Amino acid sequence: MRSDMYKVIVERPRTGAGWTKPGRQPREPDDRRACEGMRPRGRSRKWLNENLRPLQRWLERQAGRRWDAVYSELCKGVDRRNTVQQHIHEHLRDFVAVDVLEIGGRLCVARDWGGVVALADSRCDLYVDPRNGCLMRNEEAAADRARRRREHLLEVRARQAGWREGVRRLDDTAQLHRVDGIWYRVELAPVPPPRPSKRKPGACVPVPAFDALLRDKVGSCAGKRCGLYGRCDVYARSKRQLSQAELIAYRLRNGDGPDPFDPRWTATRRERTRKCRGPLYFGEQHKEH
Repeated sequence: MRSDMYKVIVERPRTGAGWTKPGRQPREPDDRRACEGMRPRGRSRKWLNENLRPLQRWLERQAGRRWDAVYSELCKGVDRRNTVQQHIHEHLRDFVAVDVLEIGGRLCVARDWGGVVALADSRCDLYVDPRNGCLMRNEEAAADRARRRREHLLEVRARQAGWREGVRRLDDTAQLHRVDGIWYRVELAPVPPPRPSKRKPGACVPVPAFDALLRDKVGSCAGKRCGLYGRCDVYARSKRQLSQAELIAYRLRNGDGPDPFDPRWTATRRERTRKCRGPLYFGEQHKEH
């Protein structure tokens, strides 16, 4: 550890203490304050603005060493007798799970506010292994956070793309729908306007039309069409089951299983996926490569 680590972490301008609007002054001079403290009025206070990323990177590089040696080196560079540097040690447990227990062959972490949780549910990226006393990386927690980030990203992309389970929108006149585990191509057409009645002058009667997907008359399934097609002014004129070649082209599969979101549908469907190559290095490469 570098000798001036505490300066890198601590010595940054403190934030807070912004300007606050003064309160209303009393009308009577006798009601005013006789004395006033040095702190600014209102709820505005200063707080520490330490940069903890250098400490976190240093701890990650120490994975595999004995925790006693790592902590001794940390105390040598960051003095606990100093009030400002003591605050750095308070953030140490945000990165390292020190109180780790082995219960039933599984590693668990004792929380500060009570209770025990599994190591995979801990927020710390590092932990002290009670079996050998070494500082280790929390691979299970990192993998779990990466999985949740991927799931959240897929949910965001699905919401932005207007994706719905069992429905694929091709264009304004064609959609793909899964009915009872079978994918169909549905051709949409605008709902025909009502025509004038021959028996009653001045009256209009709806044009008879049949929705091929809902298997009902167009006039009696207006609410269902809005939720199924995303529009109320169209209906399914015809439907056709997709062939095996079309299923492969659209990356679909018949069955009652879950219909996961495919982010490739947001781009051109028939565009071939390009292989990503790594960066090109010219001259001398980094030692880690």
